[in-house]
Amino acid sequence: MFSSLDVSVLAHATEDENKIINLILNYFNKSSQSKQVKIIKTEGHWKNPITRINITFQKNIEEYFSDIMKDLATIYGKEELDLYLKNNVDLRGSIYIRLDKQKLCDGKLDLSDNDAIRLVFRRKGKFEK
Repeated sequence: MFSSLDVSVLAHATEDENKIINLILNYFNKSSQSKQVKIIKTEGHWKNPITRINITFQKNIEEYFSDIMKDLATIYGKEELDLYLKNNVDLRGSIYIRLDKQKLCDGKLDLSDNDAIRLVFRRKGKFEK
């Protein structure tokens, strides 16, 4: 069903990028050997340092998706989650989910567009909406 999971997040100068990387790797701990981590240093509008962290997972993607959907359905309910997913799928069938970075640091799963960890579940093959 899915070919990969791309996780991306911005770490600001006041944040510990290693803590954020470890948070993501610990959350998706089932196949840590099948990942690729990229760190991109950039700067914000006011020249403040920002680090973009991109992590791609290649294995166990269906399991990750199932686990996240189960947890989010418990929090939001199946109907609200289905509506969220319907509004966050592209023409190729990739599913976009944004999780609150600060809440995930506290061990809680919460959908958010602000200061988010972006998950992209990339679909294999052709997709028909």
